[in-house]
Amino acid sequence: MKKTSATAGLRRRRDHLAEMAARGTEHEKVVAKEKLKRLEARHDFAPPADLEVDDIFAGWARPAHSRVAHPILKVKKEWLDAANLIKWVFQDKFQASSTWKNSPSGTELRLNASEADVRKFKPFAKGLLGTIVAACEEFSRGGNIRELDRAPFLTGLYDGLIDERYPAGTRMPGFSPAAKKKPVRVKKPKKNQPPATSAAAIHPYDIGRDAGQKLRLNIPRDALCESIRLAVTGQEPA
Repeated sequence: MKKTSATAGLRRRRDHLAEMAARGTEHEKVVAKEKLKRLEARHDFAPPADLEVDDIFAGWARPAHSRVAHPILKVKKEWLDAANLIKWVFQDKFQASSTWKNSPSGTELRLNASEADVRKFKPFAKGLLGTIVAACEEFSRGGNIRELDRAPFLTGLYDGLIDERYPAGTRMPGFSPAAKKKPVRVKKPKKNQPPATSAAAIHPYDIGRDAGQKLRLNIPRDALCESIRLAVTGQEPA
């Protein structure tokens, strides 16, 4: 039987199954390998030169600038650091400035764009934040993940999302506009106490960057979160 050329969607599914086969539980590995075998038997995954890859930013034009900033996103206090990535996306990808505004009802991101463009971009901003929050929640469920690991994870996610690496010494995006917490006094370890284990086998930045690259390519949210779950287990490919 002649194989059909794999679409971009099938290629993403193949990548997901390959990751499951490498990093999943024993049962997940068996199931994923069987599905991968059937998929590769029906479709040709040789990379054609003209393969079009979906991009989360494709089809979105730069919004018309406005001196008046209009609310585009309302954010809960605990997710201000994640939502700040949306602010930087508008700045870096669409050259659109935005500001934060605090009010009794919550914190709003206000975009300097026409009201029509703000209405058009609202679903984009809300959906993007929803996936970033889901990715962050999945990452935080990992064993031994510390609160301090969230910042490098989000920084890596942003770098993967915009497909860019920053020069050494450059201030990274993703910092929360919330007030800084008071430093916590850390107790000295007891004598002969073994050193603390690493928060994750893979560095949080690398886990985040991989997630950001998947998000940029429109990998479904469930599959993206599953890849994070596998990464934070620290399992090495078989």
